[in-house]
Formats: sequence, C-alpha cells, structure tokens
Amino acid sequence: REALLVLAGTAALPDSLMAMGRAVHQRVRAGTLRVLDPHQNETVATIAELIIPKTDTPGARDAGVPAFIDVMLADWGDDEQRQMFTTGLANVDERSRTAYGKTFIACSPDQQSEILQDLDYELAQARDAKTDTSGNFFGMMKWLTLTGYYTSEVGATGELHYRVVPGRFEPCYPLEQR
Repeated sequence: REALLVLAGTAALPDSLMAMGRAVHQRVRAGTLRVLDPHQNETVATIAELIIPKTDTPGARDAGVPAFIDVMLADWGDDEQRQMFTTGLANVDERSRTAYGKTFIACSPDQQSEILQDLDYELAQARDAKTDTSGNFFGMMKWLTLTGYYTSEVGATGELHYRVVPGRFEPCYPLEQR
C-alpha cells in the first residue's frame, strides 16, 4: 500500500485529478452498470481488490472502485478505450481458462495473483522496451484502480489525509508582541 502511494503521486494528488475523481464518484449510482456486464464488473472488482486489498484500511471494493471504473468507461472513455478494456477483461478470463480451466473469478486468490503477476510482468517489459503502453489493459486497470481509490472518500481522507481546506483561514490573526 505504501508503494501504491508513491505510484499515486505520494500524499498529494493534483487538485484537478482529485476534482475529476470526486465528480466521477458522485455520478455512481448503486447497482447500475453502464458499460460492464455483471461478470465483467465482478472481474474488475476482484482485480482491483487484489491491487488494493482490504487490510486495516478499506480495500478497492470498499472505496467503490468497480463502480468508479464503470462510470469512467461510460463517461470519459471513447469507444476504442471501452473496447480495449473489455477485450482485456476477456483476455484475463481466457488466460484463466487456459491455465486453470475456469474463469478468473472462479480461480483461487493465489491463481488470480499469478495471472496478474504475468500481466504486470508483460506491462513492465513493454515499458522497459519503451513501447507505447497506452493501449495496455493492465496499465489502464492499475491507473483506474489507483485513481478510483485515492479520489474516493475513504482513500482521500483515510489514506492521503486529504482536506479540501486545511484548517481555517483567519486573515486578521493577532500576533503576540515581544
């Protein structure tokens, strides 16, 4: 989790990213999927929870990351991005069926982690080779998970200790005379 804070920009997300994330979280309607079907949504939720698991602090599911991702895909993503993302989810299930004979969400947590480690390794190799990773499903999944988590109320206030206005503004504060 501490490493993810570094990836997310340490303890200070840019205000524009925080504002965008909060706006997306406000658009979420409980139980309403706009892009993903229920199986895809559960796959997203499982992957996000493996990226940011529940520990002594809330995990990705608790922060509403799956619904955040669905809204991001619906309102901010274009058709090409939505297609890339859903194709990536299908590829995760295909990898799971090839390796374990079942869908990703039916696999054990260890099996799921192994599949994600393979995806992460492939992403790292592409970055090392200076290949364009903008169309990489797992890179997009990680970015959406981190953004969704750290712009949620639990992520922003509980982990980043974000305050919209730190303290209060007192323009005429009396100073002690020495």
